Amino acid sequence: MYVGRFVCVGKTNGRLWAGYRVSSRSFPNRYAVKLNDSTVAIMPKDVKDLEKSPYISYNCVKLAHGTAVVTNGSHTDTIIEKIAMGYPARDAMALSLLAMDYEKDTLDTPRIAAAISKGRAYLGIVTRGGVNVSELPLNDSECFMVATYEKTSFSKLAVEATSAQDVARKMYDLTFEKPVCAAGVYEAGDGFEIGLYNGP
Repeated sequence: MYVGRFVCVGKTNGRLWAGYRVSSRSFPNRYAVKLNDSTVAIMPKDVKDLEKSPYISYNCVKLAHGTAVVTNGSHTDTIIEKIAMGYPARDAMALSLLAMDYEKDTLDTPRIAAAISKGRAYLGIVTRGGVNVSELPLNDSECFMVATYEKTSFSKLAVEATSAQDVARKMYDLTFEKPVCAAGVYEAGDGFEIGLYNGP
């Protein structure tokens, strides 16, 4: 099954984590790069691809203000900015998704987001038909995902992870078609660790 890009939130051994994977039929020549200790970006291997679509390069992970945000687009930064202004994570996500709306490409691709903040996990999506943002009370060994295609409702997924790198690798290895690269964040101490995986 091809589900496009997707985000997940999960809980393993009492620790929350979030993951993101790029799956692509149109722009497979991309990779995840750690820009600094708080940011992961998705970049094209050929900068000329940016002329074909403005949606293929963006920060997919950002950590700030005790919150980890993971998304499939430039709304990563918008959500973090609203959290910095004092909005709760759920509200920051909802306002950002509503304001930026779905991607104006030929497929009306949804914007999706995951966040971990103050011991709570959130998923969100905006499509042509509406917006859905929810806090997901996770039990140990639970994981939920939302994707840009096919799985556009929050659904359970069988994934457990023990580190950010493990999250990224397990996102990449899921059986959904056309994996390109993946990133993960994992609760560690008072903050988060970041991992990424660009394939074998």
